[in-house]
Amino acid sequence: MISTGAQLNTFITSLNADAVIDATLLDVLVDNARTIIEEERPWIVLRKTDTSKSVTTANTWQTAIDLSTITGFSRFYGEFPIRIFDGDNRIEYYRQVPFDRRLEMKDIGNTFVYDANAGMLYLNGIVAFSGTLYIQYISTSDAIDLASASAVWTPFPSRFLPVLGYYAIGINKGAIDYDDINRQMLPVNAEVLQALKAAMTKWDDELQLNGIEGNDPTDFYHNSRRAAVERYD
Repeated sequence: MISTGAQLNTFITSLNADAVIDATLLDVLVDNARTIIEEERPWIVLRKTDTSKSVTTANTWQTAIDLSTITGFSRFYGEFPIRIFDGDNRIEYYRQVPFDRRLEMKDIGNTFVYDANAGMLYLNGIVAFSGTLYIQYISTSDAIDLASASAVWTPFPSRFLPVLGYYAIGINKGAIDYDDINRQMLPVNAEVLQALKAAMTKWDDELQLNGIEGNDPTDFYHNSRRAAVERYD
């Protein structure tokens, strides 16, 4: 089993029939593979909650909250990705609305807009109480150092690390170093890649199911749910 950046590098070289790929090119190929996989779904191991930000009742719709300081922030996650917690038992839930409708929504409580270009968050309406922001988001993993003797791509189990190698070598052999031999090898590598991805997806599905089994999400709703069809037996 491989786990370090250096081991991943050696694995890719072996897949490439011991032909060394240019270091800069290989860094880009591996980073492309990492980006593609991480953006395919909201992997549970990439979900995080930040609690470094806070608000007071002096907050207005024009008060900017800088999220650019949150390491690895990619996007919000969940129906109510932002909550205000008073440290005791009080919680306020906020849902996201389009930034280009900021003026129309500025007085609508329990909503927020996000300026993705500037990395700034704005809460609409009146903030009911001062507290800590619990911001649920999808993160990106750290860049992979292919010379590192330490474990890389650590949010995921090391048994899935080879998938980055198969991705990288597939791009290299299929688009950069294509020949008759590679044409015959590509289908086999592609099958292994798809099998590994399927295993990753099944593993993530099980993790997500473990978190919701035995829980009724409607327990959190006291009134009719927004955009939902209510059924009464």
